[in-house]
Amino acid sequence: MHKIPKEIWIGLFATMALTLLFIGINFLKGDDIFTGRNTYYSLLDDVKGLKAAAPVLYKGIKTGTVTEVELLPERNAVLVTVEVSKRVSLPLGTRLRLVSTDLFDTKALQIEIGLDADRTYRHRDTLPAEIAPSLIENLVGDLTPLKDKVEISLNNLNRILEAVEEAKIRHSLAQLDEGSSNLNELIRDSRAPIQKTLSELSRLSEDLRQDQPLLKASIQNFKSFSDSLTHLQLKQTVNQAELALSSTKQLMERIQSDQGTLGKLMKDSSLYYNLQQSTQSLNLLLTDLRQNPGRYVQVSVFGRKDKDSKKALDSKQSKDSKGKP
Repeated sequence: MHKIPKEIWIGLFATMALTLLFIGINFLKGDDIFTGRNTYYSLLDDVKGLKAAAPVLYKGIKTGTVTEVELLPERNAVLVTVEVSKRVSLPLGTRLRLVSTDLFDTKALQIEIGLDADRTYRHRDTLPAEIAPSLIENLVGDLTPLKDKVEISLNNLNRILEAVEEAKIRHSLAQLDEGSSNLNELIRDSRAPIQKTLSELSRLSEDLRQDQPLLKASIQNFKSFSDSLTHLQLKQTVNQAELALSSTKQLMERIQSDQGTLGKLMKDSSLYYNLQQSTQSLNLLLTDLRQNPGRYVQVSVFGRKDKDSKKALDSKQSKDSKGKP
């Protein structure tokens, strides 16, 4: 039995690895390599950025791949070659539709199945194709009626605002005209008082001009008076007044504190009563002096009689003094 060389084993392993890599890549891409594929062609005026390896979708599922995109200048068209799984039967009337799969306008081909189930397209047949509006174009198309309505509404609003503004402008102009008329009338009515006021101002100015020497003298006198006030020793006067007020305050405090004769007179009632009794006694003495002057004053032509009268008066007074308790 011959031994298989290592080179053959290495070749087999490499072939198997490449086969598994090919199957894995196609599986990840969504291609079914075991059921086989049919090749179809389609002509488009504009592929809108469709590239090879773009998916071919049927009901949202990838069932094929775009294998080639070729420009045909002589026909002014683009030839698109696609491969579709044999499990998908394409009846007559089926169309390929160029669509956008997202907002970034990624292109793909979508299969639109026809209604003639009796006849189907065969391998390497040419399928009709059309370009579907992109998502942005659909959005713009949906917004176009709304845009027209908004424009109509804005135009109507502009007309209303223009009418309102025009009415406001007319009203403002009318008020301005009325105000101007009133102002003219006011100026016309105020012309005489204004002229009178100006005349009085003129006379006042003339009087001031004539009395200018007196005004200068008054201002000089006021200045002299201000200088005199400046030179007055106001601080010393205020200090003396404060000293006098302080002395007066101390005097009043002493009076209130029963110190001194005046304080005792105001606070001590006994001195008042003594003074009152002395006054009453003096009043009685004066009254008795008026009623009985002979008791206190005796007039005599002769001296002897005067001496006798004096002795008699002294003895009477001594008796009176002894008789009192």
